[in-house]
Amino acid sequence: MLFPLIDELATTDIVSVQPRVAVRDALQKMSQRKVRNVVVEEESGGYGLLTACDVVRLRFSQTGLDTAISEAGYHPLPYIAKGSNLLDVIELFDNAHGYAAVIDKSNRLFGIVSNTDILASLDPQSMLQRQQLRDLLRRHEVKKMPHDTPLGEVLASLVDQDDAVVVTDQGAGVGIVTTRDAIRLLQDEATLTDPVHGHMSVPLRTVTCDLTVGEAVAAMRDLHFKRLVVEDAHSGELIGIITQQDLIGVAYSRWAELMHHHALELREIIHVLENKTARLEKIAATDPLTGMANRTRLEELLRTEQERHCRLPEVPFSVLVIDIDHFKRVNDTWGHNQGDIVLRGVAQHIQGQLRHIDTLARWGGEEFAALLPQTDLEAARLVANRICRSLAENVFEHTGCVTASFGVAMYQTGESIPALLGRADEALYRAKRNGRNRVE
Repeated sequence: MLFPLIDELATTDIVSVQPRVAVRDALQKMSQRKVRNVVVEEESGGYGLLTACDVVRLRFSQTGLDTAISEAGYHPLPYIAKGSNLLDVIELFDNAHGYAAVIDKSNRLFGIVSNTDILASLDPQSMLQRQQLRDLLRRHEVKKMPHDTPLGEVLASLVDQDDAVVVTDQGAGVGIVTTRDAIRLLQDEATLTDPVHGHMSVPLRTVTCDLTVGEAVAAMRDLHFKRLVVEDAHSGELIGIITQQDLIGVAYSRWAELMHHHALELREIIHVLENKTARLEKIAATDPLTGMANRTRLEELLRTEQERHCRLPEVPFSVLVIDIDHFKRVNDTWGHNQGDIVLRGVAQHIQGQLRHIDTLARWGGEEFAALLPQTDLEAARLVANRICRSLAENVFEHTGCVTASFGVAMYQTGESIPALLGRADEALYRAKRNGRNRVE
């Protein structure tokens, strides 16, 4: 049983707006295309989501619909690489809006995936047929309002993507108002003081709590519903709401259970292989003497940071190139064993001055290099000066004090990694020419 690839589920017909446009313009687009959300395309290359609930909230706040989307606020969209397996990223949909952006190899938006798309991929026959909806009715109570409630009060209660209000008359459900209705009503500028019964969707379609999960998946998919209103099979009382997210959680738990059952005999082999792979990867990326990253690993991380900078050019990164001063004297005076101790000690001292997101690597011989993400030139210079001072004050057993020279460079948009390292190296040799134990 295979899980689908994320791009097989993605909706590529995307409704999008720029952050600078007014919320009212986004509402018009949502109404014209009959959608509950629009994608916000940021100038930096990121993506967000403006939802129907956001529009409703703004309509009833002091901010209003004429405010620019960038000022009104919206939800950042998590990114998924095209070609990802759905099972690997299913947890990204366990959030308030249940959407994610699918990005191609060029970091361009390929499509959008939602809970609706995931639900459409489920095979009801693979579900646990005996489990009934009554077993899931723990999370969502039915929002009920009398049929003469003002429309504005009903709309203002819609705060989540899957929200809906069931309209009642003498206790019985007679209609429903959803976030899709809210977009239509706000665009049509319906009178908010009108009783809701004149604007609700009818008839109210319900399912009974003895429906199986598989049957519920089929019903929600066939009816194109985002939720099912569930009633008691005997009394007809409305007892809860089942959302797409509820059913998806059950479905994928069941699929994972089936796959686990059939693959149980492979578990130990997989565990051994994973551990061996992890050890080999660590060995391949680590300098055996100092325990720090090696040159190959740092070059990989530099390329990754360069790619991130291409997507988000406003986020800087810098490098430090560090060379221990007069290291040959240490080896000549104390021997190579003591020289190795100094190399390890210097590496540990520098590592202790860096953040957890920074990476220190042994570049070769007595030379080290450090990658500082999200760090501009001035901040990198301050870090280098701090390490330079503290290292000079540190006393090593036998060899005493050891100093180092530092070259600092910040990545410039469009340059190659060798060019960046070359500039840092030039700065390092200026530091050595200018007396060592300093930062350039």
